[in-house]
Amino acid sequence: MSGDPVQATIDEFVARSRALTGQEVRERTSWNTAVTPDAIRHFAYGISDGNPLWLDPDYAAKSRYGRLVAPPAFLTSVLYPILHGAPIEAPLSSLIGGVEYQWSVPILEGDTLRAVTKQTDLYEKKSGTGRRLVFIISEATYWNQRDEVVGKAIGTMIRATQVGTELLFDRPIYRYSEVEREKIVEAIKAETCTGARVLTGENVEMNQEIPTLVRGPLTIGDMVCWQAAIGPSYRAGVLGLLDCLKAPHTAVKNPITGWPVKYSQQHEDFHLASQRGMPGPFDNGVMRFAWVSPLLTNWMGDNGFLKRLYVQIKAPAIYGDTTWYQGTVTGKVPDAAGTVVKVQITGINQVGVTTTTGEAEVVLPPRTARG
Repeated sequence: MSGDPVQATIDEFVARSRALTGQEVRERTSWNTAVTPDAIRHFAYGISDGNPLWLDPDYAAKSRYGRLVAPPAFLTSVLYPILHGAPIEAPLSSLIGGVEYQWSVPILEGDTLRAVTKQTDLYEKKSGTGRRLVFIISEATYWNQRDEVVGKAIGTMIRATQVGTELLFDRPIYRYSEVEREKIVEAIKAETCTGARVLTGENVEMNQEIPTLVRGPLTIGDMVCWQAAIGPSYRAGVLGLLDCLKAPHTAVKNPITGWPVKYSQQHEDFHLASQRGMPGPFDNGVMRFAWVSPLLTNWMGDNGFLKRLYVQIKAPAIYGDTTWYQGTVTGKVPDAAGTVVKVQITGINQVGVTTTTGEAEVVLPPRTARG
């Protein structure tokens, strides 16, 4: 054990957290267990995904599913795929490093879902500035009412040493020119879905660029919407404080007030503090994952199936940031259901910084599929 009391506390956190490896751990209750039209709509609005296959019952009734379909990322609202380690107060911040989902069957209106999460690994590294980084790997499994595995997730939580009230991210909020704002508006207006038109593997070429998806500028409304879409993760006021005292590993002190709030709340609450010199709130890694998913589902159309999506967070998106998500076809493999198309993903913000990388596998139907 270290002679430094701060490091000793972190040592204790690591030891107690490591003991959880291999165990089922539940930090939250399930939010969505019934796949209802309201639940689907609530989630789709939370990730700014206007796909009619999720939202329009008449449109969905004419699809091959015959009813509404939930966005693949909907599973994040059934049970959050990220774990934080042992419930012990330690001077550690939380950052989500990566989220990966694999889906086996579509999520349909009328389904009933259940899920479990377990911690699968824990290891340590040092950052370039010498901060201790504790990596907690979790796995979530989701089943439907037929006991079919709908999907599995792997999440990476990074617990980083806090240095006093020093901010993990400190840069000014970006101010856009009129020309930049117009370009963002044009890009958003240009967003389209392949929809009922059948996209097949034969239609896709190697190194083909899929339509870019633009998300942002990030606002407080985006983050509040996201929190509501995946279910209330905290209670405010006195009840919220008592929650923090019971589970200090899920709390962080606001560097302006010194008051503890849930990690999830900091994404919104720090917006007020930004007026006092802070850079503003930053997005959540699972939120980033969910926001990237329409890049694939818009492109593949109603007859495609998103088989796998991995998103790695390279840099935070703070208040006001805009990200252009791009996809490039890197592989095509014949499959019993059609063609598995591999896509490399990159997200670049308004100042040219790569904030996101990832990869996906999409199953596209054969030419004989019904349009």
